[in-house]
Amino acid sequence: MPTPIKDADLPTLVGTGLRAADAPHTRYVLDQVIGEGAHGVVFSAIRQSDDGAPCRVVIKLLRPRALRELSGLAGAALSKEVAALKLLSGGRVPSPHIVRLLDTGTLRIGDNALELPWLAVEHVDGGPEGVTLRVRVERAIRDSAVAFGPERASAALHSICDGAAAMHELGVLHRDIGPSNVLCSGSGASESFKLADFGLARVSSAATFGSVLLGTPGYCAPEQSFPDKVGVGPYSDVFAIACTAFFVLSGEPFFTAPTVSETLVAVYALERRKLLDTAHLHDSLRSKPDACAALDELLARATHADPSKRPQAAAQLATELRTSLAKCSPSIRPERT
Repeated sequence: MPTPIKDADLPTLVGTGLRAADAPHTRYVLDQVIGEGAHGVVFSAIRQSDDGAPCRVVIKLLRPRALRELSGLAGAALSKEVAALKLLSGGRVPSPHIVRLLDTGTLRIGDNALELPWLAVEHVDGGPEGVTLRVRVERAIRDSAVAFGPERASAALHSICDGAAAMHELGVLHRDIGPSNVLCSGSGASESFKLADFGLARVSSAATFGSVLLGTPGYCAPEQSFPDKVGVGPYSDVFAIACTAFFVLSGEPFFTAPTVSETLVAVYALERRKLLDTAHLHDSLRSKPDACAALDELLARATHADPSKRPQAAAQLATELRTSLAKCSPSIRPERT
């Protein structure tokens, strides 16, 4: 009788080669574990193919326990990520602000019947400044005592909104946008930002997960907790982007309640945090109280508990954010509406 695959077996897979069923001439060799979550393990890997030089990629492999214990929820999450990324990567001009899907497949270890789903996406090299937006904001505070200035924040938020708008045009909702799900590379004028981790994404033609809390507390729009009452839409991602904007500008969460239920109470309250009350606001912003007040009003509106009161599209939010941030820096030109 075959020995069941255990979660502890996954790190021992370094050196294993993976092949996708529809790409027999491409091989992915697992190199090292670079991340672990409740439902999966993330590997750095080398892509070897007849059509080009070897290159580094990222492989996400589901945990055996997740497949066995979550009644298909973990597999459904990966399937949704694959469906969303295939749609987004298959466009005529894929957005440069969304990670690119390369391949998918399953891995069977030894004589086990259990096949572990995996997906391969492009590798984003964060370099010394870090690979996620959360890490880069925290590094900026550690190095200079302030979060992103208006120019850097504007570039990051424009990229996030642009990626979200590209998704929404194709009928895809992310539903888990946040500082940890934005990948970064480069620095200075060459710094770039990409939306990643589409495990909660919903394609308009796909089924949802049902009436369960989805998304990261503090960034998750309230309608995602009660999808039977108010449907999710692009305005749900707008909510998350607004919460991300506050973090980018302050290094602090917009909603600070310690539990999911208390966070929901805070979202339904009218009061919102103010940028000038945070400790790590950049001097270019702190010296412009009127601009901060305009940003406060925008973020409060974009996180309103009633979705109809928010900007309805990511592009609209991007324009309003840029207009407010332009008041703090002459190098930012307001977008024409």
